Amino acid sequence: MLESVLKGKLNLLESEGLLKKLKKSILNTSSPEGRKIQTDTGEELTSFSCSDYIGLAAHETVKQAAIDAINAYGVGARASRLATGNHPIYEELETKIAKIYQTEAALVFSSGYLANIGSISALVDESCMVLADQLIHAAAVDGVKLSGAKLHVFAHNDIEDCKVLLKEHRHKYKHCLILTENVCSLDGDLAPVDDLVKLAREHDTWIAIDTAHGFGILGTSKPDLYMGTLSKAAGALGGYICAPRTTIEYLLNKARSFIYTTALPPALIAAANAALDIYTSYAGVPLRLAKEFCQMLELPPPKSHIVPLIMRDSRSAINAEKTLADNGILVTAICPPSVPTPRLKFIFTAAHKLIDIHRLCNILKSCGVLDGSAQPA
Repeated sequence: MLESVLKGKLNLLESEGLLKKLKKSILNTSSPEGRKIQTDTGEELTSFSCSDYIGLAAHETVKQAAIDAINAYGVGARASRLATGNHPIYEELETKIAKIYQTEAALVFSSGYLANIGSISALVDESCMVLADQLIHAAAVDGVKLSGAKLHVFAHNDIEDCKVLLKEHRHKYKHCLILTENVCSLDGDLAPVDDLVKLAREHDTWIAIDTAHGFGILGTSKPDLYMGTLSKAAGALGGYICAPRTTIEYLLNKARSFIYTTALPPALIAAANAALDIYTSYAGVPLRLAKEFCQMLELPPPKSHIVPLIMRDSRSAINAEKTLADNGILVTAICPPSVPTPRLKFIFTAAHKLIDIHRLCNILKSCGVLDGSAQPA
């Protein structure tokens, strides 16, 4: 029976400390900007697990844009974009994104996951190879699997390893695509984007940069396309590809996750539009707070707003998550197979206050999480 087979697999996950469960939480109305959440048992936690890192999901301007769009256009998009769901405000949003990334055009998908799997599976096939950074997001890995392309993985941010793999395998395949993130979602460090673009050009290889956690951060060298999401920096929902107009036209015709899904609701497009008008006013705050955190704990200076603490094993990470929750701090433990090594991932946002950072550091020092097993990535 299917149920008994699955029950056995769930029991194995539980025995290994890897069983995931949904956490019930609601935004605390006393902290609408997203700093604090309230659990279903009434506990109030300061959140360091929120990907809305510029703090725009609850910004009054962004909320009002969504409300106005609902009143004007209704709730749902009613169809896919290639049918009747291509609302006129899509063009405004795509024009803004393309301008930020200095590309000819952009194409908005219904989520960042759909942008990844749709673009990758449309661009490469069984005749191609993909070289992906070791810590690339699961959405990109799934896109490669759907494409049928041969996947080779290079050590995280290791340009020399990437070069070795290109020299060894590139000649066997019709096309090659390099995939990496400009800001790593797991380690928070920065990819050598300019070096990777140069390497790609030397080996007749395409390169795509996922900017989900580094919105609008560009190198001096331009890749073939940028990927990204509107659920983080813009605080809304959606994904996008930025590229030359020909690439965008091709994806519009061939990316199945774009063609066969309902368009985003007009309210979310309007919210993203409003967010992109104001995001630069807050974009520098998360890194400043991450630097304060690392300085107080005598950790190496961070490269971004994401700061991981590597734990001894999965159980240590999960226990640390619970200990912090008991002390009013929400932080996520991430364990294999999602990552090679278990960790606590702290995300600093523009909604946080300096007092939140000081309190977090004092709790980490006093509650035994920093007992020698936790190390910076």
